[in-house]
Amino acid sequence: MPIRSACGGRSSKARATSRGRVIADVIVALPLCSAILGVSLASERRMTGKVFLNYRRADSEAWADRLFERLVREFPRNNVFMDIDGNIPFGFPWADWLDSQVAACDLMLVLIGRTWVTEFKARSDAGDRDSVLVEIESALKRKIPVVPVFLGDAPTPKAADLPATLRPLLALQAARLQRTSFDSDADVLVKGVARSIALARGEPAPPADARDYQAEGRIKVDAKFIHGAPERWFKPGAGKAEWFKDLDVGPEMVVVPAGSFTMGSNDYDGEKPPHKVTIEALFAVDRFAVTFDEWDAAGLSQPSDQGWGRGRRPVINVSWEDAQAYAKWLSGKTGKAYRLLSEAEWEYCCRAGTTTAFWWGNSISTQQANYDGNHTFGGGAKGEYRRQTVPVDSFEANPWGLYQVHGNVWEWCEDNWHPDHKGAPVDGSVWPGGDASLRVVRGGSWSNYPRVCRSANRYRYQPSIRYFNLGFRLARTL
Repeated sequence: MPIRSACGGRSSKARATSRGRVIADVIVALPLCSAILGVSLASERRMTGKVFLNYRRADSEAWADRLFERLVREFPRNNVFMDIDGNIPFGFPWADWLDSQVAACDLMLVLIGRTWVTEFKARSDAGDRDSVLVEIESALKRKIPVVPVFLGDAPTPKAADLPATLRPLLALQAARLQRTSFDSDADVLVKGVARSIALARGEPAPPADARDYQAEGRIKVDAKFIHGAPERWFKPGAGKAEWFKDLDVGPEMVVVPAGSFTMGSNDYDGEKPPHKVTIEALFAVDRFAVTFDEWDAAGLSQPSDQGWGRGRRPVINVSWEDAQAYAKWLSGKTGKAYRLLSEAEWEYCCRAGTTTAFWWGNSISTQQANYDGNHTFGGGAKGEYRRQTVPVDSFEANPWGLYQVHGNVWEWCEDNWHPDHKGAPVDGSVWPGGDASLRVVRGGSWSNYPRVCRSANRYRYQPSIRYFNLGFRLARTL
């Protein structure tokens, strides 16, 4: 794609020769103008790196225009390269030209919208040139820092959906821009860009200002592996873009915001009475049910996978006692406090700020969750009955970044069983007492009717039982 850059036109020396007096007058006037307008020339001198803005017009042109204007408030305008039509010289090989423009930059921002992935295959099948592909390949080959920037609710691509040459993108620290918080998100991104450029040059990076992150409502998390969060500062509830791991073979965790919600429903006696629960302390929760990969890395028992496969499928045939053993192993391995969620925390995370039967609404389809599709709920249509688990990232995540809170596997909670919500705690804590011979499970499974997968539904099993639709996810105390 053609590039907006400072490469064209006469040299500054030639311009000075022809218009020296005018330019000199402007230079003299600049400090006065800056003082009058409140413009900081120091910021331009400080941020001297060159940024390449890579995007697809059909996918993210409006986002790119807005981000460009934000970038040039901190970087000299000619140091932010944005593709526009007409800049590739006639007769030049377009791929070579783009490569030369990428080579002149210190960092590339790759804007990823909802149709970004599908366009690679469409262009390849049609035999069309793909400037976006060429630019990213050039940056990766030259080891120029590349930052994937997800736009709105654009999902993280799966490796199989990307050209092989672009799959390294999935291992890179990413950012996300939301329409509702664009200004603050862009501020974080720009600061991160400046730090990355400095680090890539071997220069001292400008220090992160904790007050800025705190003003955005972020919390700093001590973790070994970070995705998306600047300087380990996490925005609670931003789990679609930001998560962490304390162990390379451990679960991926997202930070849950504090807040209140109405737990339970009036639909069934075991879900009554609906009551307000307020969770004041931030905590982290697993994005997925614990997988076979994560379980097997602990070297504990080897539960059967029923012949369905292990890997990224949720671990099954594990009891409440097994889940406790894994939490204990992970806590010992990392030095962090891992545990099962309380029943109230589980429903809070499942709902993620919503009040409907499922986080997306009051009906359900087998394109949204894994359950017995021979049955319907809320006016939905019948669908597939898969008769087994599916990989934990098979469907869309809820607003806080948690996957498959409805269906696939039941998830163990910490609490003993109580027949209803009468007298339940209102602070999200584990409910003492009850029937200690039974433990709560939530979420429904691949083998259940869709109504069983509702946010408010609850069930119980003996803590020692292992079954092919029983799994778990963990919380981490912060």
